[in-house]
Amino acid sequence: MLGILAIAVAIALIALMLHEGEPGAAWWWLLALPFGVWIIGPAIAPYILAHRAKKPWFARAMLAFPCLSSAWSVTAYYQAFFVSASSSAVLVMIFVPLYQWAALLFTGLVSAGIVRWRGRSR
Repeated sequence: MLGILAIAVAIALIALMLHEGEPGAAWWWLLALPFGVWIIGPAIAPYILAHRAKKPWFARAMLAFPCLSSAWSVTAYYQAFFVSASSSAVLVMIFVPLYQWAALLFTGLVSAGIVRWRGRSR
């Protein structure tokens, strides 16, 4: 289920990048590919982490993370690109992933702390 969610979010983000960008220009692709990794990474990373960890509770935490993160980012992207008429709305594509990466790092640190704490109590 987490893999399907990650793929769906990645496809939606690619569609948003193509909608907002200039895919007809060759120079755009040179900038869009690394930028796409920045934007799509927070949707794919929880799946990779959950797949490698092999702990059921961590997999559930990684399932909750993209659900909450994606719901928040959909709202932010919708407001920026379809409601707002601001010329600086494209900055959302820099800052939303930044917050998502920070939240993923926080989730990972909390999970590591839980693992360490549970290991000491045994």
